[in-house]
Amino acid sequence: MFGSAMLDERGVRPGTMAAGHVHLGGAGEDLAVDGVTVTLMTVVSGVEVDFLRCPVSAGFTLAAGRSRSIPIEQPLPWETPFTQVAGSHLPAVSVRLRTTVTVAGQAHDVGVDPVTVHPTAGQWRVLDALRRLGWTFPHCEVRQGTVPGVRQSDPFLQWFDCVAADKAGTVRLTCVANPVGADVLLDAGPDGQHRFAVRHDDETTDLAALIEDRLSPTQVR
Repeated sequence: MFGSAMLDERGVRPGTMAAGHVHLGGAGEDLAVDGVTVTLMTVVSGVEVDFLRCPVSAGFTLAAGRSRSIPIEQPLPWETPFTQVAGSHLPAVSVRLRTTVTVAGQAHDVGVDPVTVHPTAGQWRVLDALRRLGWTFPHCEVRQGTVPGVRQSDPFLQWFDCVAADKAGTVRLTCVANPVGADVLLDAGPDGQHRFAVRHDDETTDLAALIEDRLSPTQVR
C-alpha cells in the first residue's frame, strides 16, 4: 500500500488552515482500515521530531486495487518552522507530513511528503527590515530551547545567524510567532540582547529604524 499527503496550496504559513488530501492505494487485498493519521515533523538539533499529530479518518475498507482520497484540514501551530523565505529554501530547515495507516491494530507509515512553509507577515517584516539594513542570513536552523517570557507550546526555536559587511560579528535572530504577531529577540552576545514585539497587521512601524536603533549602540561580536 502507498500513501501521500498533499496540501492544496504550494505553501502555507504558521497559524493558517492547511487543507489538502491524503491519497491511499495499492493494496493487494481488501483492508479494514482502523484509522489514518498525518503527523507534522521537523528537524530539531539534527533529530527529526513530531510536533503535531492529526487523525483524518477511521473505520473504512480499502478495496483491493482501489484508491481513496481523504480530505484533511488542520490549523498549523504558530511555532511551525518556516522553510522558505522570498522564494529561497532554507537548507537546514524542513517540515514534512507523515501518513500513517492503522490496520488490525498495527500502524504502518505509508508516505512522507515535504511541506513548504512561508513566514508569517510579522516574521517577514522583521527579516525584510534586516535585509534592507544590509544584513544577510548565512545560516538558519531549528534547535531545542525556549525564550523566557515568550509563550511557546513546543520546546524548540528557529533562529538565524545574521551578518553584515559593515559589522564585525554575528547577531542571532529568533522570531517566535503568535496569533497577534511575533516576539523578536536579537542576541548580540556579550554586547546585549534586544527584545521587541511586532504585530502581523502593523504596516506603519519602521522596523528598519527600530532595529538599527537597537543594534547601533553595540559592537556585535
